[in-house]
Amino acid sequence: MIGKAAACGVAVVLASSWSLPVAFPAGAAFDRDGRGGPSLVAPAEGLGPSDPAEMEAFLDELMASQMAEHHIAGAAVAVVKDGKLFVAKGYGQADMAIGLPVDPERTVFRIGSTGKLLAWTAVMQLVERGKLDLNADVNTYIDFQIPHTYPQPITLGHLLAHTAGFEDLYLDFVSLAPPDPLPPGAFLATHIPARVRPPGEVPAYSNYGAALAGYIVARVSGQSYDAYIQANILDPLGMSHTSVIGVLPPASGALESIGYVFQDGTLEVFPRLYGPLDLAPIGFMGASATDMARFMIAHLQDGRYSDADIRAARILREPTTRQMHGTLFTSDPRILGTAHGFFDFSDNGQRTIGHSGTAEPMHSLLLLLPDEELGVFVAYNTLGAEALINQHLGFQRAFFDHYYPVSTVEPVRPRADFSERAGRFTGTYRMTRTAYTTLEKFRGFFGMDTIAFDDPGDGTLAMTSPWGDWHFVEVGPLLFRQVDAPFYLAFRGDDRGRITYLFTDYTPQFAFEKLRGYETPAFHMALLAGCLVVFLSMVLVLAIHAVRSRRPGCERDPSPRDARHAERIILGICTLNVLFVAGAMRWNNPTPSMGIATEFRVVLALGVVSAALTAAAWAYTARAWKAGYWGTAFRAHYTLTAVAATAFVWFLHHWNLLGWRY
Repeated sequence: MIGKAAACGVAVVLASSWSLPVAFPAGAAFDRDGRGGPSLVAPAEGLGPSDPAEMEAFLDELMASQMAEHHIAGAAVAVVKDGKLFVAKGYGQADMAIGLPVDPERTVFRIGSTGKLLAWTAVMQLVERGKLDLNADVNTYIDFQIPHTYPQPITLGHLLAHTAGFEDLYLDFVSLAPPDPLPPGAFLATHIPARVRPPGEVPAYSNYGAALAGYIVARVSGQSYDAYIQANILDPLGMSHTSVIGVLPPASGALESIGYVFQDGTLEVFPRLYGPLDLAPIGFMGASATDMARFMIAHLQDGRYSDADIRAARILREPTTRQMHGTLFTSDPRILGTAHGFFDFSDNGQRTIGHSGTAEPMHSLLLLLPDEELGVFVAYNTLGAEALINQHLGFQRAFFDHYYPVSTVEPVRPRADFSERAGRFTGTYRMTRTAYTTLEKFRGFFGMDTIAFDDPGDGTLAMTSPWGDWHFVEVGPLLFRQVDAPFYLAFRGDDRGRITYLFTDYTPQFAFEKLRGYETPAFHMALLAGCLVVFLSMVLVLAIHAVRSRRPGCERDPSPRDARHAERIILGICTLNVLFVAGAMRWNNPTPSMGIATEFRVVLALGVVSAALTAAAWAYTARAWKAGYWGTAFRAHYTLTAVAATAFVWFLHHWNLLGWRY
């Protein structure tokens, strides 16, 4: 079994419950109507799945290839069409130790954030019953208060669209053992993320927002969240192999899949992760593929469901279902947006809404094509399948290119005068789903979730990211299209014309904010490297001086007492700072979903002590120059080290590592 240390290193929860698309397709076909907004190109006749046998053959080949390439132990797929189960199949093993194959009906996968769709469905149920108002302040529904940081209140509509303005927060989200039970709402009341921007300004995917919505469902309904979902969604739809909290009784006949991770050339069991019950709405759910098929059918049939055993069930009224599937928020009218909990995954000319999820080590993806009355759900039980559930890539890319292929888009020619404007857009951009006030901000130091734009001088805007490099051409005011694909970027500027945000068709759940030069990871990497060189050089110089002074026949150090104190202080600063960096690198967990380890709390203390000593170092620097301690070269070196120590204090402050900020 994978060890605890390894688990801590990869456990971002339930945490990574939304997966960033890692590339952008060249096949999606979009057009822009006369109003400048997005509109889908009508697909050719006869597209889409029509033969279950053909689809099964396609899935067999696709899943075999994906599972081999990504070292996946087991997976399941369910496809629904025209109100019925079209294809459902399991692949690989749910439990390798006993050779248990995946059964699409009985095998339960933890589906992560895909389970949020049930929370949002519950919200809309209570809206249509008149018990919730999407425009009401969420504080009217809860027994604690979200701070009034901005004049505008956070509403349920903001939670549905992920535009509440919360920073990202993962602290204490998961553990390797079931946590002590807390009263409902207690975890949410003590882990409120800071509000870092006005609600409704830009999207930033928020687990906390979804958990808060689930708590509101419980408060208004008078039931626990899991009891409400069971009574109002699972039971009516006959989803007998689904559990909101991920645990099903033996009598259900469900078989929970084991989670795996591929390491050292073999598949090993991944530890089971637990979390506070307040977080159940964000990704605890366990479900079988055919149970999720029932949920998809209900949404595709305007809230209705029926089969041989269920004569008629309804989880939403038709107008509410259509409202839920309709656009709730767009960052820019020319960019695809967010529905009421769903995201716009439109692809290859097909209007598509969906959601993906990760409950480590498992991954899932749900896609609905309302106009085609088609739904697809896929789940994998192995860490590393994340790339397969990224929107427009992996499984979705293969599915749409097979069933809804489109011709290549004609390239766009760059504008001759673009170089005159290119400087407005070049620079580094950071995803808005990030931490701002806690030490979790340190994630950004490693360049996670950032992209950069450069001007290559050919009339295009070149994007560099951890997921690939692309070129874009200006096609309108603050609007760009990928050179060889119909993928759009829209920028937003402030009242002085400076670019502040970037939005994309394919990331409606968050935006990217433009960083100033001193905020970029590259700047901080260089700053840290420079500081370390100075600290280590001072340690080396003082060590050489100490060795020489102890040689036989050498005279005792004639430096004044204050000079010797100054040397000890600067040595202490350098040592503490080097130890801090070593400790931070050893911690190597900028997403502390399992809490802050005691040893890292000690590391944080080193920074506090060093910061205090840095103030003293400047006093001794002034004395050294005034009294003429040492030679000029060493005084300059001492001063440089004091400057580096000050820069290091600023570095710690910038990343919220100065003190215990969590």
